[in-house]
Amino acid sequence: MRNNNSPSLWVTDEGERLAYSGLRQIVRRRAAKASISEPSLHSFRRAFAINMLLGGVDIYSLQTLMGHADLQVLRRYLKQTTEDIAQAHGLGSPVDNNKL
Repeated sequence: MRNNNSPSLWVTDEGERLAYSGLRQIVRRRAAKASISEPSLHSFRRAFAINMLLGGVDIYSLQTLMGHADLQVLRRYLKQTTEDIAQAHGLGSPVDNNKL
């Protein structure tokens, strides 16, 4: 809980906006402490975008939330993996869902 009025969500101990390098340092230290490989900061943005889309948020609202001026940029974040395609197939497959 903070006791300042900073418009920034993440701030330093001095109340300044947390810079990209500071966030990267935090993630690096936490990953080392957990003995896992360091995730990229991009992976957090991608996870946010995909989970919002799966949660029902339309792509135009998601585009605004992500701060993208163009849908083409958002498409890169939402690029589907082989696992994503397999899951989509399982949801809609008439054979797997006894719709034949």
